[in-house]
Amino acid sequence: MKKLATFCLFLVVCLPAVAVAVEESQVMYVGGTAPGVETGAIGRFDFVPPTALIFEHKGGKLAIPYADIQSYKYSSEVTRHLGVLPAVAVGVIKMRRHSHFVRISYRGADNSEQAVIFEVPKHLPRTLQAVLETRAPGASKPTAHGAGRN
Repeated sequence: MKKLATFCLFLVVCLPAVAVAVEESQVMYVGGTAPGVETGAIGRFDFVPPTALIFEHKGGKLAIPYADIQSYKYSSEVTRHLGVLPAVAVGVIKMRRHSHFVRISYRGADNSEQAVIFEVPKHLPRTLQAVLETRAPGASKPTAHGAGRN
């Protein structure tokens, strides 16, 4: 019994420190085909320019022209899948965290197909969706997977 209690305490204390997450206004480039952006780059979105969505990160800027956006999709996933026993132990003390992702497909400068995936904070998908619906009306309607969960 002591071993189980020690293991549960270990999970509660150590696992949150291991998880990488975006906070507040941070956005993380998870992957895609964007030239010049490294996977894991952390930055922020700039919604001010009326012609392009700008991802500003330490290595530079990625501009995605609204006119070139073909589709976008929001999804939410459970960050950790611990298994039954650890999930119950952690769930008693702390809610499981969800990661929020936005996938954008667009045409690049050379007319090539591009796709990017960003991890965004919990509050940002609604803002981003409103901006994209307004400024990229030609994009296919957004879909959401897991949007009802937080």
